[in-house]
Amino acid sequence: MTWTRKSTWTRGVLGAALWALLGACGNTETPPPGPEQPGPEQPGPEQPPVVPLCQAAPPAEPPPLPPLMMAGQPYSLTWEDDFGGPLGEGQPRDFLNKDFWVKENLGVNNEQQAYTNRECPDHPNDWNYCVENGRLTLLAREERLDCVVWQQCTQSSDCFNGGTCANTGYCLNDRNKNGVWDHEECAAFNGTGNAPQNDRLYTSGRIKSDERVEFRYGYVEFRARMPFADLPAGATPPGGLWPAIWMLGANGAITNGGRDDSADWPMIGEVDIMEYSQIKENKALYAQNDSMGLNVLWREKPEAGDAAARPGAWEPNACSSWPNGGDAKCDGDVGGARATWNGFAIDYHQWHTWGFLWDEKGFQIYVDDLPQNGGTPVARFSIGDGATEFNQPMYLILNNAVGGTLGCTGWDYRTCTTSAECANNAACVGGRCQETASTCVNVDWATQGAMAGLEVDYVRWFHRDAGYPQTPAAACQDGDGDGQPDNLIQNCGFNEDFTSHRTDLFFEGGGGLTDVVDEGGEHGHVQWVRVDNSGRESYSVQVRQEPITLTADTTYAWKVDLKSSTPRTVPVKIVQAHEPWTIIAALDCEVDSVWTTCAAPNFTVRTTDTYKFEIDLGTYAGTYSNTEAYIDNMYLGTVARSCQADCTGKLCGDDGCGGTCGTCRAGTSCGEWGQCVAPSAESLRPKRLEAEAATLVGAKVEADENGGAIVTDFKGGDSICWSGVDLTGITHVTARVGSAHGQGQARVRFNDTELCSLLLAEATGGWTSANLTNVPVALSASGTGTLCLVGVPHPEGAIFSVDYLDLR
Repeated sequence: MTWTRKSTWTRGVLGAALWALLGACGNTETPPPGPEQPGPEQPGPEQPPVVPLCQAAPPAEPPPLPPLMMAGQPYSLTWEDDFGGPLGEGQPRDFLNKDFWVKENLGVNNEQQAYTNRECPDHPNDWNYCVENGRLTLLAREERLDCVVWQQCTQSSDCFNGGTCANTGYCLNDRNKNGVWDHEECAAFNGTGNAPQNDRLYTSGRIKSDERVEFRYGYVEFRARMPFADLPAGATPPGGLWPAIWMLGANGAITNGGRDDSADWPMIGEVDIMEYSQIKENKALYAQNDSMGLNVLWREKPEAGDAAARPGAWEPNACSSWPNGGDAKCDGDVGGARATWNGFAIDYHQWHTWGFLWDEKGFQIYVDDLPQNGGTPVARFSIGDGATEFNQPMYLILNNAVGGTLGCTGWDYRTCTTSAECANNAACVGGRCQETASTCVNVDWATQGAMAGLEVDYVRWFHRDAGYPQTPAAACQDGDGDGQPDNLIQNCGFNEDFTSHRTDLFFEGGGGLTDVVDEGGEHGHVQWVRVDNSGRESYSVQVRQEPITLTADTTYAWKVDLKSSTPRTVPVKIVQAHEPWTIIAALDCEVDSVWTTCAAPNFTVRTTDTYKFEIDLGTYAGTYSNTEAYIDNMYLGTVARSCQADCTGKLCGDDGCGGTCGTCRAGTSCGEWGQCVAPSAESLRPKRLEAEAATLVGAKVEADENGGAIVTDFKGGDSICWSGVDLTGITHVTARVGSAHGQGQARVRFNDTELCSLLLAEATGGWTSANLTNVPVALSASGTGTLCLVGVPHPEGAIFSVDYLDLR
């Protein structure tokens, strides 16, 4: 008899557990009998209508990191990638999160690697990217990989070395003789410049968050370890690797969310939060051992005598002493923007944490001594008027380069007196090391290759809970003052550098450079153009806004404010943005040193096409060389004043015409300042419904041992009800309950509708708060009303005691 009852009890507990699982799958049968319950041969009292068990709640999202406190301000987490979870917990190999990252391949800085798309789950023996054990590794390898062949073809006989003509019109060719066409293993190149090159000696990994994770301002934190960290303490690592974690302006790539993404480097701005020139660990070559550095690059109005390094003002200003002593503008007169930092030594064997704290005034960079701990920055940058690139959203890049300018510590600059001062046995000839971008790479790949990786534990992006100021739209966005933007030209008043204005300076025989500057008067920020060589035609120097789509049979108004350092006639035109470059409207405007509004007659477009707004600053006789011009308030819009979306400086929110400037990913929302922000800590905190605060029928409130109260003596037919409960958006409910026996059930009712039945399958050991347990269930309802627990009769009488419900 004892054995039989024990067996029945065991079956009852196991059956209840099984019932809970079946209930989660939608089973609506009554639970199997437990102890003291009537079996099939013993009819019991009449049972209430069958209500399905509440589904078990899916695992809740991990609680968000608490806000970081910096200078008395809370910063909440907006986005993170922890690459599989906490470091070192044995997580298996996995792929990169494609919602966050995209791989890219390009050829820059004389680097010697090709960037591939090979990840460790599907390339176990030749990967360059691996998420494993709670970290991301970007691994460099010694291998030749041909990622692009520029030989065009119409048939395979046109291709050299047995290549095959692909349907793209280019030859696929096994130049490195590895038996495969390497193109499919190479990361994509989707840019317009810096294309990848063939005959690279190494492979590696590079990822970017462009078009996936882009933010304006905030606090970026990451933890990383340098290549060859597993070498013995004190060992000099091989030279040639150049890992970096850095940022570029989000207006430099693909159009998304209504933003103008057509600007070019360095006008988009670059912040190298972490750069590591590993060859500088070799004290025989670099006694100062400043291997770790930080850098910033932007386009700033040059000082008198500075020439344009490239057409279109491709002349960056680093203005910092690392890595190569900055440039001529690091003389204290930099117009308000200045970077101050030096390289320094690190222990490359250890993990280090970087912090990048950025707002509308500038940014600071921290290493290990972090701002939330009251740390001191190792570098500072003030944005000022001449570096407006850093008032726009940016995205992240993680890469592990091989060779190149800094991988070989600026090989094209190094001086020497003997060959001993040169890397990797290069000769000293004429006071210069005969180094190249590849000779400094001296890795013993057979024994050290597995250590040639940049490791990243996590990357996190926080934003200040109080938000950031949003620059107001310029008056010229709203030509008729009705409160709606009607200008086809975005950022017409140059309030922010979030446009292609600064790069769109075109030359046909002329030369010069451009920037956005604070003019100082009522116009504020304007476009400044210096004409170094005005050429032979008026169009030899062109300022252009393009492409702009204009619609057939539509009439447009247009104008622009101009001034010049010397009196002159400036042709202003609306021209097709492609051959045959047909001019559809034109005006010759007389301009001098006082601002002039060049208001042209309205024009009507006959053919829908793409056009450009062109301002010509060249000359027929070259007489306007070494002059300056200023441009502001460019306007082009329909005479009917149709609304034009304006997303200047915004990644989300209203575009001014009833549309959106972009949507935020799940878990974030659009802040008032036009950026996606994390939910507040208060909004993430579960809404707690204390049982003793409910309206009770039958049950009673008792004090518990912790000085609080719980509801006990909850029996069949009793109810615990909370009024004014808003279930909109609630997906998880956790009941804090307990009982000396199992099988207790209570129906969950909302506004007189039975939702499901909550089951406590097993005994918790008692009725007091010390014995309570959490029962998480999923709930699907919306609206505001009365939420109740209604007791289902139990053979023991009391069902369970209730402390609270948590709604999340």
